[in-house]
Amino acid sequence: METGSDGSSWSFRNAPLAPDAAEGRAEADGSLLLALPSRRACAWWERELPLPPGGGVRFRAEARVELAPEESGVWNDLAMLVTWYDPAHGARRGVPFLRRDFVRCADEGATRVFDETFAVPEGCRAVRVEIVAKWHRMRVAIRGFAAEPAEPPPARVVRCVVANPHERKATGWRDEGTAAADAGWDDPAAVVAERLGRMEACLDRIAAELPHPDLVLFSELFADTGSPCPERTAERVPGGPSFALASRWAAAHRCHVAMNVRERTDAGTFHNTTFVADRAGRLAGVYRKVTLTSGEYQSGILPGDDFGVLDLDFGRVGCLTCWDNWFSETAKYLRRKGAELLLFPLAGGAEDHFELSFPARSVDTALPALVATRQGHLPSGILGRDGRWLARTFEDGGYAWADVDLAARARTWWLSVGPGEGDPYELYLDESRPELYARQDLRAPRG
Repeated sequence: METGSDGSSWSFRNAPLAPDAAEGRAEADGSLLLALPSRRACAWWERELPLPPGGGVRFRAEARVELAPEESGVWNDLAMLVTWYDPAHGARRGVPFLRRDFVRCADEGATRVFDETFAVPEGCRAVRVEIVAKWHRMRVAIRGFAAEPAEPPPARVVRCVVANPHERKATGWRDEGTAAADAGWDDPAAVVAERLGRMEACLDRIAAELPHPDLVLFSELFADTGSPCPERTAERVPGGPSFALASRWAAAHRCHVAMNVRERTDAGTFHNTTFVADRAGRLAGVYRKVTLTSGEYQSGILPGDDFGVLDLDFGRVGCLTCWDNWFSETAKYLRRKGAELLLFPLAGGAEDHFELSFPARSVDTALPALVATRQGHLPSGILGRDGRWLARTFEDGGYAWADVDLAARARTWWLSVGPGEGDPYELYLDESRPELYARQDLRAPRG
């Protein structure tokens, strides 16, 4: 396989419909220059390379960027694309191809560093590489291009489990001015203890039946749902009984455990909070529900103020709680922050949400998701990147599980790439226009 930026093996192209033409020049030292005169230009360098069968290939290059004074950044306006040719049709522009991929990049000051290893698609013998600049007045110097044989990226399999104890009403609470209802709340600690006992029974069943789980998720507010005295049943995180259970079991079984509780802080505020206990039983992080229902904020629950991503030992995990997930932008925001897996604890919802809305969040982001509810007529389970259920259960006290490869991609026909397969996990970032979002007034008009 060829390496290096030999200018004679590259071709320079301007987009034919772009009103302003860019300039390109190959230097004696092998670097490739691009000069875009305005935001009405698009141009690129391209070359085709043979591929050894099977294995992997690592693409690398550095691009030094000089922006015009009025430009603030290039985001996705400087990219390296690779087009994997279909072996049945040869390797030349205009013939059918298998797929296209963006090579991942990172900015180090004014230098954009491209570096990613791909598994060579089965049967593929050639690839086209394009380094594309568009829509900014800038000068770019591309150096150090290499396409080298490499080991294919390893799988990153996470054994995901959703626990499924069902909601049951406590009975017997009586309060001033209220008729007897939901008896049993006269001893709130006993109600919480009973529910935690059912959660622990579910965890113990998982441990007995499923080898080496990596992550277990429970539903929203299971331990004190329906509590008429939340000021007495809300918990510290850490420090409360739910975290104590999660911590103890996580450490014993070397597994992450995620639970959702009504949190009471030392400052006296209340939140709807999801926490994760890591394999050592330590607090890995918390997420406080951002999008509260009217019933929550009218009770005095306060919202969180960010959609955070937790770094766990197997990857980056984001969380959305119940009402959060009815807003498509929330899942997209977590993807932009680097989430590789979504946790979605909720109380319940309409059946069509489980068939349409929640799978759509996975399609929108190409992220797998764990969905945990507490109502017996609704499923708990795991969604794949393509929005299809990998596993789900309706069993009270049961669980659903699936092995999810965080390195795998759910490639989709056409998308932006033309008549081939594209990777939505990358494309929905690399071809978006985030510089425009800040200009929008996103508050809904009234009237």
